[in-house]
Amino acid sequence: MKTTKKLLSALVVCTLAVPMLGTGVNAKENDLGSVRVIIENNTLSEENGADWTGTLADQWVTITEDDSAITAFMQVVDAQGFSQTGAQEGYISEINGLSAEDGGAMGGWMFSLDDWFTDEGIAAYTVSSGKLEDGDELRFSYSCAWGGDLDYDWSGADTSLKNVVFSAGELDKTFEGTTYDYVLTLPEETEAITVRPEVLNKAYRSKVYKNTYTPAEKGTDYKSGKEIEITDGDVIIIGVASPAWMQSNYNNAQESIYRFHISEVRTTDPVVQEAESLINAIGMVTLESRDKIKAARSFFDSLTDEQMSKVSNYELLVNAEEEYAGLLPDMPNMELSELREAAGQYLSKEPVFGNEWDMIALTRLGHASDSMKEGYIASVKEKLTDADSPRLSATRSTVNSGVVAALTSAGADPTDFYGYDLTQPLTDIEYVTSQGVNGAVYALIALDSHGYGNDDIRAKLISVILAAQESDGGWTIDTWTGIDDGSDADMTAMALQALAPYAGTDDNVREASSRALDFLEKNQTDLAGFVSYGSEDCESCAQVMTALCALNIDPETDEKFTASGYGVFRSLQRFYNSDDMGFTHLLGGESNYISSYQAYISVAAYYRLVNGMTSLFDMSDTELAVFRAEEASTTESSTQSSAPVVVPDEKPVPTGEPSAPAMTLILALFTAAAAAVILRGRRAE
Repeated sequence: MKTTKKLLSALVVCTLAVPMLGTGVNAKENDLGSVRVIIENNTLSEENGADWTGTLADQWVTITEDDSAITAFMQVVDAQGFSQTGAQEGYISEINGLSAEDGGAMGGWMFSLDDWFTDEGIAAYTVSSGKLEDGDELRFSYSCAWGGDLDYDWSGADTSLKNVVFSAGELDKTFEGTTYDYVLTLPEETEAITVRPEVLNKAYRSKVYKNTYTPAEKGTDYKSGKEIEITDGDVIIIGVASPAWMQSNYNNAQESIYRFHISEVRTTDPVVQEAESLINAIGMVTLESRDKIKAARSFFDSLTDEQMSKVSNYELLVNAEEEYAGLLPDMPNMELSELREAAGQYLSKEPVFGNEWDMIALTRLGHASDSMKEGYIASVKEKLTDADSPRLSATRSTVNSGVVAALTSAGADPTDFYGYDLTQPLTDIEYVTSQGVNGAVYALIALDSHGYGNDDIRAKLISVILAAQESDGGWTIDTWTGIDDGSDADMTAMALQALAPYAGTDDNVREASSRALDFLEKNQTDLAGFVSYGSEDCESCAQVMTALCALNIDPETDEKFTASGYGVFRSLQRFYNSDDMGFTHLLGGESNYISSYQAYISVAAYYRLVNGMTSLFDMSDTELAVFRAEEASTTESSTQSSAPVVVPDEKPVPTGEPSAPAMTLILALFTAAAAAVILRGRRAE
């Protein structure tokens, strides 16, 4: 019974009684505004029996306190000389010859107020009741299907908008009734717009508001088609089916609310427009929004100050960054001093041959005592006695590279060490490159630690490294093993460490370094870490951090290498294990030695950067002593300008016994099939 009552109230302008009507006029005393009256037939053709089709009348008439929807209708009918039947009895059955029965059993005249087929009879819409207001649109439409051909479904519960028509501007995305938030970009200097919402089902009313949604407060909405003054940052709000406007809701339909954020275009500068387009493209923020947010931020930051000031939707970018950050997990926030102290606790207290990177980290962090240095120097002497050769490994030049750097950090001159020049094997290009670009990288780093070697060998090593750069700007160690899975962050960062001293003076190195930094930036994760071989790991993060320090780039604050508001230093801390002060290879794993010493090497690099000291492997600040079999005598140290940070060589566990990864690495030189299995141990060199 309820649905029948609702249907009949909308049909044929209702059957409720109305007061006796007189002829209206357009000019009235004490008028309270005007309403628009439209009489139309767009459903029944003349071929099918209609006396007329199209719009019969479209006229604004003034209203007073005594008027209603019916008196407004009669003003138009009488003024234009149309015939009508039934208005005086409350049932309009004919207008200018077009009768209800002409359209068949479901034919008749229907009344809508502001594009809404009302849930009360037409007699209820009077000025005195507040239900008829200045600016209202009264539409008398012919239907052949009880309103079904006029987008009226008395049994439907969908309160979506079908469309919204703005007098100016462009939405950031195609309008859809199931999307409720948009940006409306307007032409420069737009001062006002009109808004015409179109509901999917005209059984439900829609109203337009600006900035605040107040459906219960009469007179706070904007009539369809009425100009709304706007400024940049305003919000147009459209509500559908608010209980404040409807007497009945038989279908328990839910209210819908749409918001359109005004963004006024202040310039025709195509660069500014591109920035605005990138910001608008972010849309709804999810965990997958990182690349869009980063692209918008990067482009915005490239603008001049004047261009930045003209980007009208910058606030959307800031909000998107904040929303995205809120979706991410909490990050650890340790002080650099805490990790410096942890390094002193975790690393070997008595470094010996094979613990080169402990020796380097401890000395460069200021933790190494004289006894530690003496113990390490003695262990290298013992190794030399056994080897009886400056080549400490028949196949791995990186062993010599690590020892050269470690001895230098401990104050021992490796060029004259108990009768051996340990830098000499690093000048043999064939020997060095038997380990691929990895060997060349470490050789150059070791020679540059205190100005060893000569310009000719440096040029050859630089040439080998540059020739190995991939087309994407990165480096890979895989070509050495006969496998090429593309560039990875580890090897790219290592190459950058070796090239760092030359990036400011050599154009080829400068260009290669720039491409490599772009590669690393592109491959940074949401939490400022890095991936190698499919996994985000500690070593990749540490190597990049060390490389950035070598290039005098702050790995925590540099905008190019921050993600989600975090820097590489914070990202590295996710792998820290407070239980034993070590670092894990992957998140959630157990501490391991290779991951830990590489992490602490990067901590040493950062410590020296922020304290204004020479870089990790620029050891020109270290005074060297010559050690001979007869006696030890001190010589003047040679110096060299800025050198890069050395990537740790793979080495044994703290006991001094050969580690499993090191042994596996040696076997890999002869067994290519095992190369993929030992990539992590090999990249740790």
